[in-house]
Amino acid sequence: MKKKIWIPVIAVIAAAIMLIPIPTGIYNDGGTREYTALTYKIVVWNCLTENSTYSKTKVYFFPDNFKSIDSLWELEKPNE
Repeated sequence: MKKKIWIPVIAVIAAAIMLIPIPTGIYNDGGTREYTALTYKIVVWNCLTENSTYSKTKVYFFPDNFKSIDSLWELEKPNE
């Protein structure tokens, strides 16, 4: 009977690890924040560019969630 209880508990814990984002970084580029879960990454961009401020919230799913913030910025950087 106890085995039947443990299986759903382990499944809920595994789902929480994969789906709940954890704050992983605040950067000094204007205030960019990064939140990471096992299956995705949320970046709240707030970067100072030459002419203005780039502000946007983006979600990066697997496999882009394992890229560094610098690699993601190269994808997001506005054309100047």
